[in-house]
Amino acid sequence: MFDWNDLRFFLELQRSGRLLTAARRLNTTHATVARHIEAIEKSLGTALFVQHAQGYELTPAGEALLKHAEAMENVALLAQEEITQSSAPLGKIRVGVTEGLGIMFLASRMNGLFERYPGLEVELVAVPRFVSILNREAEISIHLERPAADMLVTRKLTDYRLALYASQAYLDRSPPLRSREDLGRHAWIGYVDDLLFSQELMFLNSFCRNPQVVFHSTSVIAQQQAARSGLGIAVLPCYMASADPELVPLLPDESIQRSYWISTRRELHKSVRLRVLWDYVVELCEREQGLLLGRPI
Repeated sequence: MFDWNDLRFFLELQRSGRLLTAARRLNTTHATVARHIEAIEKSLGTALFVQHAQGYELTPAGEALLKHAEAMENVALLAQEEITQSSAPLGKIRVGVTEGLGIMFLASRMNGLFERYPGLEVELVAVPRFVSILNREAEISIHLERPAADMLVTRKLTDYRLALYASQAYLDRSPPLRSREDLGRHAWIGYVDDLLFSQELMFLNSFCRNPQVVFHSTSVIAQQQAARSGLGIAVLPCYMASADPELVPLLPDESIQRSYWISTRRELHKSVRLRVLWDYVVELCEREQGLLLGRPI
């Protein structure tokens, strides 16, 4: 029988794909991670990983062990949740969210949550990429697309609207902009196409057939700053740009609507601390629908 503790190292290597990354997350050395993997492989009499240039990948035996290891981890997490909630309510919860919504919307609207639940600690992972809850990067994740995994609980969080914005300085030195037909003569700001983490971000062609993009960034906040500086026209969420005094809304009839989805692992959905944050974010988005959809305040 292998040592149950070895499963922590197995799961972390599977999720990170690299010894050094797994070691850093476990606050240990890569040699220690390798030793635990070797121990469990020796006990089971089979290889669990194969190493490639891109990192470590599971063998068929590793795939078979993975579902059992995750089930054991889930039982341990639920046991910890039940015990800690009875002695010290709430605690830490991590939410992964797209950069714009996390930094420009959620971060400034969390006071009400901590006023209600002073024992709560929130880790906000706001990055321009997909944050995986299946790989334990977060317990709650907010996506641009609806996740399809069966082991998740998912609901639509909110619709939101994106529109065209530019600085007055840019407009003063550029050709007149009176209709959609004029957009082809203007400079644009957009994403780096081959680094898009969601197809929902491919929206420039919704406004202009052949946009002349002069500045690309993986960060929507960088795009906003570029627009403020006068580089060109940016497509920005209304909740980010509508209150920015350095940006002018363009062509009010031209906009697009997208959605955010919120999800968590099914076994954690009844967690007290998770539901506290989940419900607060859902209520907040319902209350701020006008801002998210770009309606006049």
